[in-house]
Amino acid sequence: MKIILYIGHHKVGSTALQAFLARNWLPLARAGILYPSVEAHGFAGNLKSALGAGEAFEQLPIQIREPHSALAYRMIADVSDRPIPPQFQGLPATPQMFRALRKQVEHLQPHTMILCSEALSNFGQVDPELVTRLCDVFPGAKFQTYCALRRPDDYITSWHGQRLKVGETPPALWEDGFAQYRDGIHFDYRLVVQAWQDRVPGGRMILRNYADILATGGSAEDFIAQTGLALPADTQPARRENTSLPLASFALMDRANRDLGAHVAHPLSLYLQTHGQVLSPVPDSDIEMFGQEQRDQMADAFAPIHDHLNRLARTHAFFPDIDEMRRTRPVPAIDAARRLLAVFSPQGMPNPALSDYIKTLQANF
Repeated sequence: MKIILYIGHHKVGSTALQAFLARNWLPLARAGILYPSVEAHGFAGNLKSALGAGEAFEQLPIQIREPHSALAYRMIADVSDRPIPPQFQGLPATPQMFRALRKQVEHLQPHTMILCSEALSNFGQVDPELVTRLCDVFPGAKFQTYCALRRPDDYITSWHGQRLKVGETPPALWEDGFAQYRDGIHFDYRLVVQAWQDRVPGGRMILRNYADILATGGSAEDFIAQTGLALPADTQPARRENTSLPLASFALMDRANRDLGAHVAHPLSLYLQTHGQVLSPVPDSDIEMFGQEQRDQMADAFAPIHDHLNRLARTHAFFPDIDEMRRTRPVPAIDAARRLLAVFSPQGMPNPALSDYIKTLQANF
């Protein structure tokens, strides 16, 4: 059996790929390609799919879409003080999850199994032994590892926006925010890839630049092409799944999360994900999130990391546009937020409380 390990990174289309695999669980399984569940919610979703019971999920529950995120977070919690995210509470113990995987392989006899989660990118930093523990569940399997990486200034911006989108209040990027990411997997990509390169038995690592993934058509399309998957004819096409905040809205969401709290600010986040890109007078490509000093710090600190990726990928420049990290964009993030705020109509807000809040920001931001 071949096992394909998709280990992330974050913000490179992993949600779209996971949704594609989950929505096509049944035709893939019939074709000998297993995207396995690990706990009751996932098994129930797959049973519903197999029986054709009721309508298909329009919005896949996260436990069905991302079973291997549940597995990864459970394994991480076993060896660290990192809590399991709230959306994955109530998980069985790791040995039970491993047994569930083995039994699906035993009964379905797939020729290929896919384990897919951006949460796996944490293993190298938390405890590299987790990679060995996972691979040891399947003695004799042939492994292939796929990892997607994004140029770090673009990646950090996107990851920071994800945090704002869900109500977090991290230090602002434009105020020395690079420092919070410098020593972890969100900047030092060696922590993401090296443990898998060292510990996956006989495995070949496919290392992909996110820009090339987009040129191929998207995360699902690139994953299929790079791993050589032969899909059955009745698979549903991939969809876009994880919409982003426009960069002009970052300072507004930062302020709203701090002033209102995540729960109250969430409707504003949804509104900005849906309408913000159209409303914003400043395109994302023109907005500067870091400033020249931080950009130079990033570029200098990333140079040895980029050299490491070049050696691993056997290329002269894994990110051919790496010099773009030093180039500042013309419109500072705060100015872009003010321009976006100026075109807001408070009457268009999801509820009266947010309408009043937008009026306050327009008067005082």
